[in-house]
Amino acid sequence: MRFLLSCWRTNSKFRVGIIILAVLIFIALIGPIIYTPLLKGNSPARPGSFARWMPPSLEHPMGTEGLGRDLLADYLAGLGTSLTIGFISGALATFLGITVGFFTGYKGGWVDAILTAIANMWMVIPAYPVLVALAMVMPTINIYTMSIVLALFSWPYSARTIHAQIVGMKQLSYVEMAKVSGQGDMAIIFTEIFPNLIPYLFMGFAFSTVGAMVSEVGLEAIGLGPANIVTLGLMINYANQWTAYSRGLYHLLLIPVGLLVLIFMSITLINRGMEEHVNPRLQTKTEK
Repeated sequence: MRFLLSCWRTNSKFRVGIIILAVLIFIALIGPIIYTPLLKGNSPARPGSFARWMPPSLEHPMGTEGLGRDLLADYLAGLGTSLTIGFISGALATFLGITVGFFTGYKGGWVDAILTAIANMWMVIPAYPVLVALAMVMPTINIYTMSIVLALFSWPYSARTIHAQIVGMKQLSYVEMAKVSGQGDMAIIFTEIFPNLIPYLFMGFAFSTVGAMVSEVGLEAIGLGPANIVTLGLMINYANQWTAYSRGLYHLLLIPVGLLVLIFMSITLINRGMEEHVNPRLQTKTEK
């Protein structure tokens, strides 16, 4: 927490990214309060709740779409679902990366060789074709299943980053002193090494979250994601199916794309701010 507060005080990119992301999360959290009265208790993903292509009105502030669903509810629900998938997948991928990275970096030997080989092989597996195949054989996938599947292809980056940091840290004098004083491996990891890795864990989480959301949007945009949950990627897919641009319905595509751009931009700014805080030389190069 002190690291995040220090980033907030010293880095403008980090502050801007946090503010944008906080606003988006706030909108997603209050989304159900806004659209529940509009839908009269129905699910945002339920088609046929209203007449198709209704214009904006007091009852439907942004109108309805080609499946008879309220557009405002679609956008709010899609924002919340996409953020949920990204954060859950990012957290799971970071946890896997921490577990593998700590064991490989600290223990070394055959444990390091085996787990590092697995991580390297996993990184060269073309994730997108595998995700497409899984989406085709798992038509009833839900938010949590999708998050787990996406996390399984996001953890190697975090593992390699953490591994590299621990290999360097375990040779530092304060770690050697802890070993000499008789501290066990777990005590050294959690009291001496882990606190100094927190910045890199946050950065790994940011990369994993963005990667998961990009994969989710890619699957949904080509029609291979679950149709029973509304996401921003699904809205992009529907906009393409309804030929939104040729019909002048620009908002059907621009709003979900714009929300995704804001999410990615905010996370990128947060990540860049943390990198500059950890390595001030990056900030100097940026200013030049």
